[in-house]
Amino acid sequence: MRPVVAVAKRQLRAAAVVSRLAETVGYNVASVLLAVGLGVRVGGVPRGPTLWAAAGYAAATLVAKFGASVADAIHDRAVDAANPEKSRIAAAVETLGRRRAWGLLCGYLLLALALYAGVAAVAGAWVFAAGAAVVAFGVAYSYPPRFKERGVWNHVVTTGVDAGLLVLPVAVLIAGRVAPAIAVAVALVACYSFGYHVLHQAADAYFDRQAGVETFATAIGVDRSVTVAAVATGAATGFALALGYAVAALALVGLTAFYVALYDAVREASPRRAAREVAARFSVAWIATVANGALAVAVWRHALGTPMVGALP
Repeated sequence: MRPVVAVAKRQLRAAAVVSRLAETVGYNVASVLLAVGLGVRVGGVPRGPTLWAAAGYAAATLVAKFGASVADAIHDRAVDAANPEKSRIAAAVETLGRRRAWGLLCGYLLLALALYAGVAAVAGAWVFAAGAAVVAFGVAYSYPPRFKERGVWNHVVTTGVDAGLLVLPVAVLIAGRVAPAIAVAVALVACYSFGYHVLHQAADAYFDRQAGVETFATAIGVDRSVTVAAVATGAATGFALALGYAVAALALVGLTAFYVALYDAVREASPRRAAREVAARFSVAWIATVANGALAVAVWRHALGTPMVGALP
């Protein structure tokens, strides 16, 4: 019995690794809290069915993102195996087995589509259309047309999913309409999320180039990728200040300063060392969670009637 339990535990751990639960859950939960706050700010506290519809859409999108992670792990396992920072993902695919990995991927996608269909039955067909786009982009990130190797479109897609296909729909489901306050907050999310997606890819630039994988980061280099992230996050800082989201602006200026320091560390380094430096210092899980969490706090303080400017001790 014990060997069976031990094997089951290894399989579950491998499934968690290929799904990238540790990297994905925290910042997406923060995104959902942010979206709900935006909806409450515009439309007030939602009733039961509205809240359940938003929760269903959010859950479906998180499941679809798990599927996208599994698809990437299956497709890029050889590249990941040669990358010290991602070799554990390739090892997890081997532990799980390709057949089980494909089964996990199909299970995630079917569950996501079922949840989207359930929400669409209550909230309208647009929900299923948005959900189908999340699923399609998740698969097409790694498989043809493989947005991962389509230059800047890689980050347009990943940013679009984070801001336009998660935060925006959940906020609209809660509020019942698209309002300026929602639209501008989504644009703010797009600014800083573009930055951390670019930097996340920069950590793999050297090993991607060695494997013949052509990405936005391999094209412009690690140092310029860090510059792009800093500029995007700096722009988001100014945007947050203009909107009166002081807590978010404080977090974002800190992240911008971190990116500037990171640029100083990599600008004269070899390509390998620069990529390893980014991988060692940067964690998309923490950076994205801090950014989304800070904006969520700022939005909720507005939603609950506490002005942001001048509210900090």
